[in-house]
Amino acid sequence: MEKKWLISVEEGTLDKVSENLRKKEATILQVLDAIGIIIIDPEKLKMKDIKDIDGVLSVEEERDNSI
Repeated sequence: MEKKWLISVEEGTLDKVSENLRKKEATILQVLDAIGIIIIDPEKLKMKDIKDIDGVLSVEEERDNSI
């Protein structure tokens, strides 16, 4: 299964954070504008690399939930 990270960003920083993620060669899988979330495939990035980007509030690994 592919690893995914959910990145919460400050209001108004979605484009800036997305641009910085692309510069770090992260694969952006989805952008949820309404709630300020970017979902990425981190590839070889470390969580600290993402947390250090201005505008990032939190980074969490996506978890599978089954009912």
